[in-house]
Amino acid sequence: MEPEELKKLVKNNDNTSRRILFEAYYKKTYAVAYNILRSHENAEDITQDAFIKAFQNIHQLQDGAKFGAWLAVIASNLARNYLKRDKKIYYTDEEVVVEDGSAVNSTEESALRNLEVDRVRKAIRDLPSEYYQVIVLQYYYELKVEEIADMLKLRTGTVKSRLHRARNRLVKDLELKDEPVCLKCKRADKGGEQE
Repeated sequence: MEPEELKKLVKNNDNTSRRILFEAYYKKTYAVAYNILRSHENAEDITQDAFIKAFQNIHQLQDGAKFGAWLAVIASNLARNYLKRDKKIYYTDEEVVVEDGSAVNSTEESALRNLEVDRVRKAIRDLPSEYYQVIVLQYYYELKVEEIADMLKLRTGTVKSRLHRARNRLVKDLELKDEPVCLKCKRADKGGEQE
């Protein structure tokens, strides 16, 4: 969606605009909630709550072109609060698949690419929620550090620190997984401990 069209929809905030925004951002917002909650039902509830909260507080959004990122922050905060409040953690190997429509040269190349994407997604999903949140905002929504800090109401130094720690952890986790070993087997080799 073009930034000017997005700004217009945010400014209008009528039922038609809300429907268009909902349809345009539902899947991305759901993915953010699901990656924290690991439960389809709870992710759907949090996604709905995030849209309601966003539409109720849309007047607080200074730049309508940042609606998607702002909505992701709302959804991730709601999901994190849900986990804290109910002290529930969901573990699952299911994942949200976002098709990018890219062409693949061969079945083997497609399989290798899918394995690599799965490894990266799992590593990102396994990050603590405060690291996951800044990684998603920077790489998925392409926000600058200052914009992330403003949205999360943090200092830029805190955001930089979280990004640095998240990247280091991803590098470490992905290097460990370079060997063709079952991830569950690796955890069992470490005495069954989980990070």
